[in-house]
Amino acid sequence: MKSTKYQKRIAAKLGIQLDTTSFNIAAAQILDEIEAAISKHTHDQAVSEKQIIFASELAIDVSDNSRRVASVRIGQALDKINRRLIKQWRLMPGVSVKWKRWDRIMVISSIAENGRLWFKGGNGLGAFPLEIEPIRDSKTR
Repeated sequence: MKSTKYQKRIAAKLGIQLDTTSFNIAAAQILDEIEAAISKHTHDQAVSEKQIIFASELAIDVSDNSRRVASVRIGQALDKINRRLIKQWRLMPGVSVKWKRWDRIMVISSIAENGRLWFKGGNGLGAFPLEIEPIRDSKTR
């Protein structure tokens, strides 16, 4: 989702140059600027070393970003990868996959809008495509 006219107007009033057209990144930049004015508990805004390392594994550079903006950019990169895997592996309800975390075969019951895979009989268990391995010819309907 692209940044809104309202976000652009607020950013201009705050003297923020939005460096993206992403709604979430624009929101993060605005929050970074106003956090001290609206919260008694401010947080360290510097990007963490863990974020920099993880982002580099995703082929993105967040070293000049705030912690909040880096988090959004990492989330966007993971979302893009997960959506690509859903298409590439033809994931859909009824398909069996290997859940790497528990080394178990699970059957997808549904796929959430955010790409999370929900499993049959899992009582709320789910995973993102990056956390599973496809099983060839796994259609079990």
